[in-house]
Amino acid sequence: MSEDTALHAQAYQALRLALSSGRFAPGQKLTLRTVAADLGVSPMPVREALNRLSAEGALESRDRRSVRVPLLNGAQLRELRDMRMALEGLAAARAAEAATPELVAELRALALGIRAARERGDVAADVRGIRDFHATLYAGAGMPALEAMIASLWLRTGPYVALLFPDYAHRPEHGQGRRRIIDAIARRDAAAARAEIEADIGPALTWLALRLDEGAASKP
Repeated sequence: MSEDTALHAQAYQALRLALSSGRFAPGQKLTLRTVAADLGVSPMPVREALNRLSAEGALESRDRRSVRVPLLNGAQLRELRDMRMALEGLAAARAAEAATPELVAELRALALGIRAARERGDVAADVRGIRDFHATLYAGAGMPALEAMIASLWLRTGPYVALLFPDYAHRPEHGQGRRRIIDAIARRDAAAARAEIEADIGPALTWLALRLDEGAASKP
C-alpha cells in the first residue's frame, strides 16, 4: 500500500469512527482545513474521504471546501430505527450462537467503561463506549457483510446519540439493558439476545424521533 493510499484510508476510517461515535453534531459543518488539522494529515486525503462519505449518504456536500452532517426528520430516523433493529437483532442472535468467554469478558469490560463514563458525566466517552460495545458484539457474529451494513446505518444515526443525554440516557433502567444483553450472550440464547438488542435500539431511537417531530412542529 502506498503512503498516499494509506493516508486516504486513515482519513476515511477516522471520519467514519467520528461520525458513528457521535463526535459531530447533526447539521455540523465540516471544512477541509479543520478536519485535516484535527486528523494531522494534508487536505487531499481528507477531501477524498469527505467526498466518499458524501457519496455514501453519511455527509452532505455544501461546496468544494465543506460538507455537513445530515439533518434527519422523525420519519427518516424511524426508518433507520427499523433497519437497525432488524439487522442488529440478527447480528446479536448470531453472536450469541457463536459466543466465546473472551467475547463475554470484553463486553463486560466495555459495559463497565460506559458506566464509569456516565458516572463522571463524560458524554463523549459514554457515546464512544456505546459504539464500541455494539461493534464488538456484532463482530462476534462472524458476518462481515452484515457488519458493514450495520456500520453504514451507524454513520447516519451516530451524530444523534449524544442527544439522548441526559434526559433519556440517565434513566436507571438503561444500564440494566446492557447487563441483560451480556447475560443472553453468555447463555448463548440467540432469541433473548435479539430481543434485548431490539429493546435497546427501538425505544431510544423512537424517543429521538419524537424529539425531532417536536422540533419540526415548532418551526414556522
